[in-house]
Amino acid sequence: MRKLLGAAMASLVGSCLLSASCAGRDASGVEAAVAARAAAISSGDKALYMSLLVPDDPEFTLEQSRWFDYRLSATISGFELRVESLEKLGEDEYVAAIRQSYRIGEPGEPGEPREVAYTERYRRVNGAWLDADLYLKAKESDHFVLKYQASVEDKSAAAILEQAESAWYSVRRAYGDAPAGKTTLKAFSDRELLRQNSKITIGRLFSGWAEPGESIKMWVRPDPKYAYKPTLAHELVHKLTLSVAPNQCSWLAEGLANYYGNFAAQDWDYLSSGYHKPSDYDRSVAWLAGIDSQLIADDAEWALYGGMAGTVVRFMAERYGKETPRAVVKALSAGASPVRGGYVYAIHDAAWREDLAAAILTVLGIGMDRFDADWRAWIEEL
Repeated sequence: MRKLLGAAMASLVGSCLLSASCAGRDASGVEAAVAARAAAISSGDKALYMSLLVPDDPEFTLEQSRWFDYRLSATISGFELRVESLEKLGEDEYVAAIRQSYRIGEPGEPGEPREVAYTERYRRVNGAWLDADLYLKAKESDHFVLKYQASVEDKSAAAILEQAESAWYSVRRAYGDAPAGKTTLKAFSDRELLRQNSKITIGRLFSGWAEPGESIKMWVRPDPKYAYKPTLAHELVHKLTLSVAPNQCSWLAEGLANYYGNFAAQDWDYLSSGYHKPSDYDRSVAWLAGIDSQLIADDAEWALYGGMAGTVVRFMAERYGKETPRAVVKALSAGASPVRGGYVYAIHDAAWREDLAAAILTVLGIGMDRFDADWRAWIEEL
């Protein structure tokens, strides 16, 4: 299949003498590239998929590599990419308006229908039309490059950048560090597109996403007064801590991002607000560890999971010392191996919980049974 698609694309992007004919061949070349992308996704051919991406953007290619790993962990059917329109931006660049549809679910089941529309940039590189990421506008600030859909108003983009800077300083105050250099943010007005561009295996729609080496992705809500600082602080903590120790089990990653991110940025958590009571969290750490958070579809269940995870990190800081969570992250990093693939609970979490147990033993000199007993005593007295 790869040779046939490659030959088809080569024939479509050949040289031409007449401008009208050339434009027609260019458009056909882009359409062939989109068709090749759809074929790679449908067949699960990661090598073909990665060969269809521009090679000069390591952040984008890492995102796409992880995206394809998530696709491989899912059961999908009827995958289609339909080019609805093409716009030429320059001699070697097009924007394609694409409608994507498929079904996702368990093997043997019809699956949940998913559909989303978006615009993708295609660039000609050495005669081949390659995917160059979503077509997004851009603004910059001291610590961020914001890329956003055309449907996001420029004034909203400016407000997001302002809140992102505030979130960056909040994380530095709370955690004692913040991401170096400029962090790329991708802002989506379409919440479904955020999921489709991040992790298609998650059953619920979410507000933000961050993984090591990737951009931070966020949903722009219809409410122009919405405060993004907590969400951005949460994702910045993910970006920061996962870059140090990518082998964080699910509950620890979420707990760090809640405690040092959104809880610190908004100066309240679910306990102080009265949304939860300490008795709601009077559960073992093993209860947290046994949950695949990405299968949680109910908002109340998600809040309970995340609220408790953040409170366990708070317990670590208050019971054992302010620097303990950071010390645990550092200890985790000593046993970490580079993680380029996407995180899948069933594949990674058990081993990473073992890494956490080893890190806690290194930092605190206690095992998980003692850690859990200390936690239960602390939350009961709160």
